[in-house]
Amino acid sequence: MTLQKRIYLALLALFIPVMLFLYIVLDISLQNNIYQSAVHSLQKLSIEAQIYTINYVEREQQGEPKETLQKGATLIASYLSKRMGVRVQIMNAQQHVLSDTERGSLSYVNQDTEQALHGTKSYMIQKASPSPLLLFSSPIYVDNQVIGLIRFLQPLEEEAQLLNRMNATFAITFLLILAVAVIIANRFAKSLSKPIEQLRDMAKKLASGNYSTRIELSAYEEISQLAHSFHAMADAIELHVQQLSREKDKQRDFLDRVTHELKTPLTAIMGYSNLIPRLKDSKDVETSLRHISVESERMLTLVEELLSQSKYSDSPFSVSPTICDIATIANEAVYIVQLRLDKYQIKLTNQLLSTMVVADPDKTKQILLNLLDNAIKYSDASELIIQQRTSEQTVSITFQDDGIGLSHSLIERFRIASADDSLLCSSEGNGFGLLICKQLMTRQGGSMSIHSEEGIGTIVTLDFRSPAALDSHPLPIFTK
Repeated sequence: MTLQKRIYLALLALFIPVMLFLYIVLDISLQNNIYQSAVHSLQKLSIEAQIYTINYVEREQQGEPKETLQKGATLIASYLSKRMGVRVQIMNAQQHVLSDTERGSLSYVNQDTEQALHGTKSYMIQKASPSPLLLFSSPIYVDNQVIGLIRFLQPLEEEAQLLNRMNATFAITFLLILAVAVIIANRFAKSLSKPIEQLRDMAKKLASGNYSTRIELSAYEEISQLAHSFHAMADAIELHVQQLSREKDKQRDFLDRVTHELKTPLTAIMGYSNLIPRLKDSKDVETSLRHISVESERMLTLVEELLSQSKYSDSPFSVSPTICDIATIANEAVYIVQLRLDKYQIKLTNQLLSTMVVADPDKTKQILLNLLDNAIKYSDASELIIQQRTSEQTVSITFQDDGIGLSHSLIERFRIASADDSLLCSSEGNGFGLLICKQLMTRQGGSMSIHSEEGIGTIVTLDFRSPAALDSHPLPIFTK
């Protein structure tokens, strides 16, 4: 079953029971109101009937009031029925019918008469054919004693007809609303399934290598966010493919360079290694071993320099931006250096919240570790605060310490360095790591800035792009 059909049936399954529930509530409420109106009318008539009957008994009383009521019951019932237009029964205290204006009809002795004989007006609605019957009983008092009761029996024909018309009207209205609901549910299901189908088609195009494809953003926020994520993924894949294509050529050059640079120390190491088994003097062996150690350290230094230069100058970085949580990455970096922070008694305050940014998780962790390492090694700080500022287009992360600060020459050098500058230098504490961080930030679509005052402290700001910014400003593409 398709998603569109599932949504369509779910909406109808929700709508139909709601409409039936509303019909039941409306029918019960309307029926009660109509029947209560009829009861209210008979209640008014019952007051007049009580007054007339009690006056008659008192006026014609000869002996016991009960006997007088029994003798005049026919006259009283006939008078009240003609005057009020309803069927009237007169009953004694034993619920025996003394008079009935419709003698051939059923007497309907029920609970209403029992309550009336206890001195309380009572009514009930009894199901009958062709219409319900309203039974209303009122007690007859003489000398504060109930001697009998007056009972009205009124068929609710008009009320039943009104209810039937209302039910027919509601049924027609329900069918019309159901037809409209079917149309609306069908359109709503299509509006939800259409962008999902577009996302499916986009995924197929991405799989075939068409990374420039885009889809229309939906009016629904969740689907719009999913579309933003697909666009970001397409940009990231396209960038990654282009970078792989460039790296394929640059790796050959890099390997040739590494081979040339490492040939000399490797040759020396191999020569000394072959010579040692032939030496008999321990001093000569010791000297050879010392040379091997020196050449090994030289080779390690060359490897580090070559790797740094290849990343920063001769070869572009392999950066793969994606959508990730900056707080998670920062927490991992802090965890790695926490023991060193404790060792140097540096108080760290991490105020980052879970926020999605466009970045390469591995490279971003490398940047954060570099900044934390600098703060531990060189800042002489006692406190380090990591804060966050979020806008619609960017997410800014700041590292602020209260250390000795950076020199103006280093900050100026950092400021004028561009993303494509080739800086051939070593990493012996001269800021080369910060320049690498700056290039990494630039290549994943962000930026990095430093503000520092000697003796006061340093503030490093990393500006990441938010996922929403990719539509208006795609990720930059760097070439060698």
